[in-house]
Amino acid sequence: MDLEKPTKKYLKIKNMKISILIPTKNRLPILRETLHNIYSVNKLPKEDFEVIVSNDGDDDLSILSEEFPFKNLKIVKNTHNHGAAGNRNNAADYAQYEILQFLDDDILITEYFLERVIYWHNKLGNICLCSKLLYSKKLKEIANKTSFGRYIIKQEYNNEINDFTPFNDNGLYESTWLHGSSLSIKRLTFMYIGAFKEEIGFGGEEGELCFRAQLNGISLVYDTKNIIYHNEIDRLILDDWLIRQIIGIKGAIKICKLHPEGQNHPTWYTNTTLKKSDPKDVKLLKLKKIICSFPPVYNFLHFLAIYGEKIKLPDSFLFRLYNALWLGATYRSFREAYKEIFNNLLA
Repeated sequence: MDLEKPTKKYLKIKNMKISILIPTKNRLPILRETLHNIYSVNKLPKEDFEVIVSNDGDDDLSILSEEFPFKNLKIVKNTHNHGAAGNRNNAADYAQYEILQFLDDDILITEYFLERVIYWHNKLGNICLCSKLLYSKKLKEIANKTSFGRYIIKQEYNNEINDFTPFNDNGLYESTWLHGSSLSIKRLTFMYIGAFKEEIGFGGEEGELCFRAQLNGISLVYDTKNIIYHNEIDRLILDDWLIRQIIGIKGAIKICKLHPEGQNHPTWYTNTTLKKSDPKDVKLLKLKKIICSFPPVYNFLHFLAIYGEKIKLPDSFLFRLYNALWLGATYRSFREAYKEIFNNLLA
């Protein structure tokens, strides 16, 4: 692995430790793999990190204390608002170390992941940091068995953050946003800029936190040499994916209400009402979204996708259906959420 490896001696001298904060909800089998990865693959000594699992679901996680009988593992119940933001904030309440490493419950880290995170936080000071997200080998094998799984791999595998500029020669880039699956930040910095906004839904809370970080002069750093693997093998289902896209759009609108600057983002203006002044490509995209969002059209497209999977229609045809469903679902969700959040209709 092409990875700069800070020595244990260096870590000991600096005495910097890390809190791994894992929000979870009803995903015990997936969470178990994540913890196994932390305690068996990771090379950082146990005395230099802690793991705090915040449970927002109904699963009884006490069995994990028996499977992973380590003093640095703590399992707590979420007492904040339900959702990723509240669950992350709840885990942070229990953290005792200098660095907060937020980690989704379906993320598999690599052996020197934590050491590299500590190294750069120590060297660069107050930053937000995330790592390069790939799909695990196991997930790809499972995904490749279905059309929708293959679609997800094509759309999201090795989905690089592409709005970045070189930060230094060690695989680091500065970005305007970071994904929350491996977001890390110093605890004092987190306290200074404020916790995740718990009123924002799935996918939006991390972007909003990053926006506030930038307003406070904190760089968002993307580490392309520190690899993590997405292990969401329980979520390769079309309808579940569409629901997450719908919720994500609602979160984006909440961000734009808190920070109107976000209304310059393509997600905003490509979902607003069709205007004569729109560029030709935007008009075409909006027309597609409008047509796909009509309930009769959307329901027919959904039927074709589900039935097409059963009779094994070509991927090229099904992929177009998945794209059309995404356009229709997010456009309708945007307009409904706008009405709810801004208390009026789009012009």
